[in-house]
Formats: sequence, C-alpha cells, structure tokens
Amino acid sequence: MRTRVRPDQSKSVQPRYINSSRVRLRQEMARFAKGTKRGMRVLDAGAGRSPYRKLFKHAQYEAADFAQLDSANPPLDYLCDITDIPVPDGHFDRVICNQVLEHVPEPEKAIAELHRVLKPGGRIFLSAPLFFAEHQKPYDFFRYTQFALRKMFEDAGFEIARMNWLEGYFGTVAYNYQMMAKNLPASVDELRGRGLRWKLAYIAPIVLLNRKLAVRLSRLYSRLEISGGRFERGMPKNYVVVARKPATDAPPASKQPVEENATKTTAQTSGQTTGQTRAELEAEVARLRAETIRTRQSVCDPLADLPLPSEVHTVLDDVRAEHLTYLKPENLQVLARQVLDADLQDRPGLIIETGAALGGSAIVMAAAKDPKRPMKVYDVFGMIPEPSERDGEDVHNRYRKIVSGTSKGIGGETYYGYRDNLYDEVSDSFVRHGIDPAQHNVELVQGLFQDTLKIDEPVAFAHLDGDWYESTMICLERIAPHLVVGGRIVLDDYFHYSGCRDAVDEYFEDRPGFRLERRTKLHAVRVAGS
Repeated sequence: MRTRVRPDQSKSVQPRYINSSRVRLRQEMARFAKGTKRGMRVLDAGAGRSPYRKLFKHAQYEAADFAQLDSANPPLDYLCDITDIPVPDGHFDRVICNQVLEHVPEPEKAIAELHRVLKPGGRIFLSAPLFFAEHQKPYDFFRYTQFALRKMFEDAGFEIARMNWLEGYFGTVAYNYQMMAKNLPASVDELRGRGLRWKLAYIAPIVLLNRKLAVRLSRLYSRLEISGGRFERGMPKNYVVVARKPATDAPPASKQPVEENATKTTAQTSGQTTGQTRAELEAEVARLRAETIRTRQSVCDPLADLPLPSEVHTVLDDVRAEHLTYLKPENLQVLARQVLDADLQDRPGLIIETGAALGGSAIVMAAAKDPKRPMKVYDVFGMIPEPSERDGEDVHNRYRKIVSGTSKGIGGETYYGYRDNLYDEVSDSFVRHGIDPAQHNVELVQGLFQDTLKIDEPVAFAHLDGDWYESTMICLERIAPHLVVGGRIVLDDYFHYSGCRDAVDEYFEDRPGFRLERRTKLHAVRVAGS
C-alpha cells in the first residue's frame, strides 16, 4: 500500500516551552527575600547553580550542595550532604531549599538538620514536587503530599506559617502536555522504525497532529497559569512551605501538653481501664515505629542488627569530626560491620580498600578487624589520575574542576589531591586514632592500581572507591576472582560516576557466581566459587 504521508527529511527541532513553575517559584522566592532583613545570614541548601543569589544580595548569602550533579556550580561555601551541614547550631537566620527534598534519601534527617542550623525565630522556605518526571538520576527518590510535608516539618519542631500550591491546576495540565509533546515521535522517520508498516499512513497524521497540538496547549495553559488563572483543585505539581523555628525550645506544636490533658480527661471520664488501653496502644505504636526503622536500616545494611564495639564507634565519630572521610556514619558502619562479620564467620582472606583519600574509611575498617588479619590500602596518595575516553562527561567535568585548583575538601578544607605529602598524612592519621599500621597488620601501598594491585591470595572483603572507569575495572579484574564465597565488594561510586557504573555493569554482565545488591552503595556478593 502506498503511504499517503510524505517523508520528513528534516531533523526534528524541540519547541520552546514556557516553564510556569520557574516563574511562580521566582515570584514566591522574591516575596520571601523581601522579608529578609539586610545583613541576615541566608543558607541556600542544595543551591545547584544558585539562581536566587541576586534576590538576597542585601543579605549574607551562602550556598551548600553535595556537588555530584551537573546542576551544581561553584562558588559553593559548603560542599556537604544536606543531612550534615558543617556549621554550629543556630547559624542562619533564613534557609531556602528549592526542589531538593525529592533527591534526598532521608528527608526527615534533612529537615531536622535544617531546623538545627536555623536560629530560634528563623524561617525556612522549601518547595518540593508532588507530580514530576524522574530526573537527575539516580538521585531521585520521593514525591510529597501536603500531609507528608506537614508531618515532617512538625516532627522536626517547625511551626508552619503557610503551605500552598506553587502553581495551580493549569500549571500541572501544561506540564502534562509538555511531557506528551516531548515523548511523542516528532517525524515520520521516527514512526517508521516502530514496525507500523501499512498502518503508518493512518497513524502518522494522528500522532504528529497530537504532538503539535500538545505543544500549543502546553503554552496556552502555562500562560493562563502565569496570568493568574489558577484553580486549587485537581493535583498541584509542587508545594511551597514557609515555616518558622520557634523562638523558644518548647516541644513542637505543644504535643506533649495536649497528650497529657487528653490522658487526664480520659481517665476522669472512663476510669483506669481506658488509661491502660491508651498505654497499650502507645506501646504498639512504639513497637511498629521501631520495626519500621529496623526494616529500613536492614535494607541499607545487610548486617544492621550486628552491634559494633564501642571503640569502633569512637574511631568512626573521631574520623568524621576530623573530616577524614566523605562517607556518612551509616555508610561507615556498613563497612565496619562487613569487616567484623568476616572475623565472626571465620571467612578467610584480605581486607582491601582501593582509593583511600584521607584514610577515614580505611581507619574505621582497620579498627573493626582482628589485628592478625592482613589489610591492604591502595592509593596514589596524591592527585587523582586522569579519566579516560570510557568515562562520561560528568567525570571529565569533575576532573577539570579538580585540576583547575578550585575543588574544595570536606568542610571547605584543602582538597586531598592538593596535599604535599598525603601518604605521611594518612599514616599519621592511622596512628593518631590508635591504629598503628605496623601493629595492626595494615599496609599502605602507594602507586597506580595497574602497577601495585597484584592479588594472589583470598579476599574476604573489599571497599572500592576508584571513581573512574579504568581504575574500577582494574580493581574488579584483580580482586573479584579472589573473593571468597560469602565475601562482598562495596562499590562506593556506582551511583555517582558514569565511568564506575559502566565498568561494574560490563564486568558483572553474564558473570556467574555473583549477586548484585542495590543498597545505599552497590554491593557485589560472591555466592558461588569459580
């Protein structure tokens, strides 16, 4: 059958869309900025490209970001996780946090941390999506209803001043049409590859017409939204919360007095039996809460119920306080428990870390292991090697920033790659934290992995932090074959850098004997021998 649609020989051009959310957000932010007095200290938590810096030019604007996404640009005052901002309590008068909470795996911790860094009486402006496509992968975890936001803010101790839709129903409809236009085929050539054959003549006009119509409707509804034609019905795309940290340290939302009064009233009207029923219900709620927390912890840590010795906790806290590691406490605990479990299970072999940086995670692992078990720590102990053509643009952007000399270390300190004698610094840090390498069977091996990583004995556990493609592939090729059954490899950068991710995916593709577990970090578990 002859096709009645002429082929489209030109390349499709993406139309320009109107972002009503961005317009609305800037209006709301300008309103918040006007209420910020001159000289106030303002934190932009998850600042990205700092698009609102100019609105707060009359204040002391400071930006914080974990800088693992292309949307994060210098200058940053704090390179940190939003759940661990390196400032004292009550440091800021105002906090803004825009479209960040969906990218945080532990949002309750983030809101509690923002409460901590605010002064009593200080205010926070936060926006978060309810309806939006997955983006900035793999750092995209949640969407939020108004009830979830209210609960998290009140649990953290905030008083909510207002909570409203960032944009109305028209904005959400406009976004749906925009996504429709972006995902429908833009040309006959795109449709031809779908195997439609003779149906192409009938389907192509419908699809292409719908795409053009969706573009126009998206623009129309966006203009209606911006012009003020909004309905707070249906489903909003985003919420805005403005909340206040109480001026006193009273319990949040006066919950305790209400509960006490309710208990007294119940006891007066219903007698002792009702009081016992309430106590039983509270005990059941506490049990369920504890079980939920334990379940969530076990998803992140397969050995969450294994207690760590107090001395390991002390070392962990100390290396964190000294800014010797980028890892959060829960990630350090995972490493320590794996090392401890290797001893408890009499699992033979080396403990290995590749990519030590300032040595914090290696020190924690060494503190957890039996001093008789050998451990090897591999690193160039200097400037990180250049990535290869197998690494993506995200990796090369990161490397360009490092070699430019503008990279910041943990807590704003000197980046470890710029240190004059990192090997001696790491050695001294081991000793300072009570882990003398000579007495604890720890060997620091300096050099490139391809020159130094030569394994000829069993490996019980390995922590790989090689960042780029080639370093990760070399580590896997030389360590994984020696991993004992039941042993694990924790890959630090699988969710951070494309090169590491590609190397891991290529190495384990169709490779028997291993199980991959997507936890906070990627785990590779040896389940069968070669």
